[in-house]
Amino acid sequence: MKSLRCMCALIFALLATTPAHADLKVATSLTDLASVAQFVGGRHVTAQSLCRGYEDPHFVPAKPSLMKAIQHADVFVSTGLELDSGWLPLVLPGSRNPRIQQGAKGFVDASEGVSVLEKPSGTVNRAEGDIHPLGNPHYYADPKNLEVVANHLAEVFSGLDPANAADYAANAKAFSERMEASLAKWEEAMAPYKGASVVPFHKNFVYFAERFGLKLFGTVEPKPGIPPSPHYISELAASMKKEGVKVVLYQPYYDADASNQVAKKAGGVAIEVASEAGGLPGTDDVFSKFDVLVSSIAGALSGKTGAQQ
Repeated sequence: MKSLRCMCALIFALLATTPAHADLKVATSLTDLASVAQFVGGRHVTAQSLCRGYEDPHFVPAKPSLMKAIQHADVFVSTGLELDSGWLPLVLPGSRNPRIQQGAKGFVDASEGVSVLEKPSGTVNRAEGDIHPLGNPHYYADPKNLEVVANHLAEVFSGLDPANAADYAANAKAFSERMEASLAKWEEAMAPYKGASVVPFHKNFVYFAERFGLKLFGTVEPKPGIPPSPHYISELAASMKKEGVKVVLYQPYYDADASNQVAKKAGGVAIEVASEAGGLPGTDDVFSKFDVLVSSIAGALSGKTGAQQ
C-alpha cells in the first residue's frame, strides 16, 4: 500500500511538471517564415508571425503586446539580413525570454544558406536611402529560397525536439517536393513574359524577377524608403512610356496613389500584390501566396488586367 501511494505521488509530481502542450512554440518576424515553420513542424509546432502580411516588415511597432506574445516561445525565426533590425532588437529583450535571444539555441536567422543578391560593395551611404548593408533581404520572394529555410528549420526543431526529428525531416522533404512541383507550374505560367519589365514600388522583387526572368525598370520610390515627388513620378512615367513598360506593382502597405499615378501617366496598370503570406485575401500560406502573385503578374503582363487597382 505504501509503495502504491509512493507511485501515485510520483505520477502526480510528473504530471505537475509536464507542460499541458508539448508543442514547440515558434514565433517569426515574417508570415512566410511562420508558414514554412508550420509546414515543417506539422502537429508538433504552433507558429505565429509578429508582422502580419499586410504590414511593412521593415517597420513594425515594438509594442508591449508583441513582447508578451513571445515570452513563452521556444523558437524565434528572424528574417535576417537586417530586414527586422528596426524593431526586433527592442522586442526580443522586452520579451524577457532567454530561450530566443540572439545567440541562444532558440534564435534562428532564416537567411542562413540563402544566396543573397545585391550585396553592396564598399561603404554603405545612407544618403542613398534605406540600403541594407548585408544585401537584399527579400529572399522569400524566390520559392527556392523557402526550401533552404525549410531544411534549416527542420534541423533547428530536431535539435530542440529530437524525439520528433524524423517527422521534421520528412515534413521538410515533403515541403520541398511540393514547392518544386508548384514552381514548375509557376514557371510555365511566367514563361511567355520572360524578359518583360515591371516597376515595383520598392526593391523587394529582385529575387522574384531573378527566378522568373523579369526585368525591373526602376522603382516607384526614387530611393529605398524615400517617397516619390511629383517630378520623379512624371519622369519615371515618361521613361516607362518611352520603353513600353506598363506594369507597376505595389504591396498593401505602400502608397497606392503614387503607384496608380505612375501607371496612369505611363498608360499602364498598377496592381496590388502580396509579397508576404496573408497580405491579401486568398494568400494564407506561401503556396497560395505564390499562386496569387504569379497569376496577378502574368495577368497584368498579358494585358488582361485593364484598370488601375
